[in-house]
Amino acid sequence: MNNNKRMIHLIVLTCVLFFSIIGYLTYFQIFMATKVSQNNYNRRLWQREENTIRGTIYDRKGVVLAETIVNDEAMTRSYPFNNLYSHIVGYSHRQYGRTGAEAYYNSDLMAIGSEAGTVARLRERITGEKVKGNHVYLTLHHELQKTGERLLRGKKGSVVAIDPRSGEILAMVSKPDFNPNRLNTDWSKLIEDERSPLLNRGIAGLYPPGSTFKVIMSAAVLENGQIDTNYDCKGSIVVDGYTLSDLNKQGHGVLDLRRSLAVSCNTNFARMALELGGDRVLNMARGFYFGRPIPGDIPMQTSRIPYDRGIKPTELAAVAIGQGKLLVSPVQMALVAGVFANDGVMMTPRILQEVRSPEGKQLRGISSEGIRVIPSEIADEVKEMMVAVVAEGTGKNARISGIRVAGKTGTAENATGESHAWFIGFAPADAPKVAVAIILETEGRSGGIAAAPVARQIMTQALKRGVLD
Repeated sequence: MNNNKRMIHLIVLTCVLFFSIIGYLTYFQIFMATKVSQNNYNRRLWQREENTIRGTIYDRKGVVLAETIVNDEAMTRSYPFNNLYSHIVGYSHRQYGRTGAEAYYNSDLMAIGSEAGTVARLRERITGEKVKGNHVYLTLHHELQKTGERLLRGKKGSVVAIDPRSGEILAMVSKPDFNPNRLNTDWSKLIEDERSPLLNRGIAGLYPPGSTFKVIMSAAVLENGQIDTNYDCKGSIVVDGYTLSDLNKQGHGVLDLRRSLAVSCNTNFARMALELGGDRVLNMARGFYFGRPIPGDIPMQTSRIPYDRGIKPTELAAVAIGQGKLLVSPVQMALVAGVFANDGVMMTPRILQEVRSPEGKQLRGISSEGIRVIPSEIADEVKEMMVAVVAEGTGKNARISGIRVAGKTGTAENATGESHAWFIGFAPADAPKVAVAIILETEGRSGGIAAAPVARQIMTQALKRGVLD
């Protein structure tokens, strides 16, 4: 009897181990295989690259942003514009891996998984001929990218421009930057640089949004409909023993919601947040994807809003003006602006326009999905308030002659003691084609003074005839 029990236990154990192995292999094949096969440390992937002429990366108009130069069987990945696309296009390097679009679309550039690529692999084995990768066309616009880079020279920060109607990223500049053609020479210096030149601040930099968050607060106030927005601003307000002040502690006098946003009145927004309550404020922020991953074709750092139902009055007042523990990336704030430009709908961001075979045949395109964030009526009301910010408020330096511009400035305090300068906005306000987010890191000046002029030039360039046509 004991022998029979031992035999049964052994059989059960064997079956458990067997099905565990089957389960793991099934899980690996379904959920992990693609990730592992495309990992930068996968030696087979780099061996395959030695026999593949990596595809070319273009901007939306066909300007070459990255290409493979073949010289006597030696292949070199070349970046014609040096630093200009170092973050968003990135690099592909045997020793240092891949970043940016080079990483996001590695399978396309290597013709991995495509029918044409499979045929090419067979031909390679028979003839020894190298496989040609597919070509990737991005939504970026070269002239707009150049303008953003020029305006950020000598500064730290980021410029992001999107088409709010489609979610297409038109430009993404991050400073400081680097030259992907010189990685072997510069690598040690780059990784030791305290300014973090390898960091793409556009999608991975997290900053307090400052007063740009007030557009979200405005939407929350309008959604509630029960808050009296009329207020006599004296320049400061006491919240649970803490004094919160407006700029230079100067009062704005009697104002309503529209005027409060135009002049960026801290005290009224703090007061309204306290009347709304933490749940309504935080729910509206999360509706704009604060604290949640944003869907799209590029990885973006998730913004942070580490509060719950028990948020304290002082914390809520700080959140109302974009301070406290709030942190957000420039690309997300461009998307926030895009919501008000696009009737309350956030388009999922993307940089891929299409993939073509080496012969020029379109293999796939991509389109964005729209996510309703707020009702169109509320979006329109906030949009008109943002027009007032530029026409008569803190954003006057973003004005463009003959065009109605909508925007919001921000001056964000941080641990360095030197404030970040923000501007978000879009144009033309009546039929938006471009939305922007500008962050000038530790600029030490207000967003209206430092960031708004940058936004004006970016939007002006984007609206030139032929740029977005």
